[in-house]
Amino acid sequence: MQRTHTTRHRRGRTLAVVGAVAAAALALAGCSAGGSAAGDDSGSSSGPTVSVWSWRSQDKPLWESVQKNLRAEGTDLTIKFRSISATSYDSVLKTAMNGGSGPDIFYDRAGNGTQTYAAAGLIKPIDDVADTSGMKPASLAAAQYEGKTYGVPFAVQTMSMFYNKKILKDAGIEKPTTWKQFTAAMKKLKSKGTTPMYTMGVQQWLMSLQLQAVGASTVSNDTAQAITDKKADYTDPQFVKSLAAFQDLAPYLQDNWQATGSAGNEQETAFALGKAAFIIDGIFDTATIDQVNPDLDYGQMLVPSPNGQKAKITWYVDGNISMNAKIGDSAVEKASEKVIAYTATKKFGNAFSDVAGEISPIAGVTIPKKYPLSRQAAEWFDTRAADPIIGIRSPMDTPDPDPKSLTKKKTISTTSGVYTAEQDVVVPLLEGKMTPDEAAEHINGKLDWYFTAK
Repeated sequence: MQRTHTTRHRRGRTLAVVGAVAAAALALAGCSAGGSAAGDDSGSSSGPTVSVWSWRSQDKPLWESVQKNLRAEGTDLTIKFRSISATSYDSVLKTAMNGGSGPDIFYDRAGNGTQTYAAAGLIKPIDDVADTSGMKPASLAAAQYEGKTYGVPFAVQTMSMFYNKKILKDAGIEKPTTWKQFTAAMKKLKSKGTTPMYTMGVQQWLMSLQLQAVGASTVSNDTAQAITDKKADYTDPQFVKSLAAFQDLAPYLQDNWQATGSAGNEQETAFALGKAAFIIDGIFDTATIDQVNPDLDYGQMLVPSPNGQKAKITWYVDGNISMNAKIGDSAVEKASEKVIAYTATKKFGNAFSDVAGEISPIAGVTIPKKYPLSRQAAEWFDTRAADPIIGIRSPMDTPDPDPKSLTKKKTISTTSGVYTAEQDVVVPLLEGKMTPDEAAEHINGKLDWYFTAK
């Protein structure tokens, strides 16, 4: 999902996105048939068929390469890849797994999602199946439960700030490197009738990630560790400062921002069309920007620190690739283990980054030059990452799993973690209906399960 770009690079990515949209439509149209074989030469195999489910239709070419490479290494198998709409994926997967008709391998949501399936005994520990020693430990933690590993992390997502180079140049503004310069730039843009920043008040999940992007440059790693170790909490002055800095963005947002976001891509579209100078967004959304406007000249920067600390990048593990614990056919089970083992290799990581243009958590993987913004984000992840993270996928976002939730109609979600608590406060903060101290107290109050546990 990615680009300081050249037009050629962006157009290549745009074609990939268009192809992904078409693939998604085909996948959904063919759901009743259970998906399609990953490789064009699938008919040549007499070995077992391994089903793989995902919410990412754009990964179909990845699984074609996995099938091809495993066959070349002597594993005779067919991979049947099925993509399901992200909005219904969790529910469809849960129903299938409970009914005994789930896939052999599937993508699951990292952290609480993986742990819930593990606690229910529905996915298999992979410690004896795959060599995960090449995984960065902070990434691997989101796949672990009670000392065992239950999946292979496949992507690291980052949040940063994107800026329109032309808008800044036309206004005589240099790329800001400090919070003071940043707010001064937005004030100048607003005085000229230009919308400084765009956001989507309807999409609190993304606004929470925006808050975390500000927090990464505001909360020191030592303070983040103290919060993780329960020696401090979210009322710490540094975290309150990040809430106050986020609130300071309010005067510079577009009109009627509270009602924006019903389609889910208004922020990226507006930025792509030159309707705002800045957005805080994920590397995963640059594909949408490039699709809307392949010729947009834009750059990426870390959110400047509101309190003068070294700017850092926030990140999280997108999901894990897990294996069904109840595969009835021994040949399919053995083939599935081969697939899982392969997903932990550098060869898989390189293939993933080549197809998706995203950061693999496998050490040593290189993102191709055709994705310059992703390469930049990966460099920041290696050298300037918030460590530890205290938002989504952090220990404070991972309450004890509830296996019974898999038998309920409600989809798996973290309802008492910090990520959800932050979603409660982002809009009231920007509307001035909640102070930073009140927001910090609210977040802290939602985390009694963490801070009071022994």
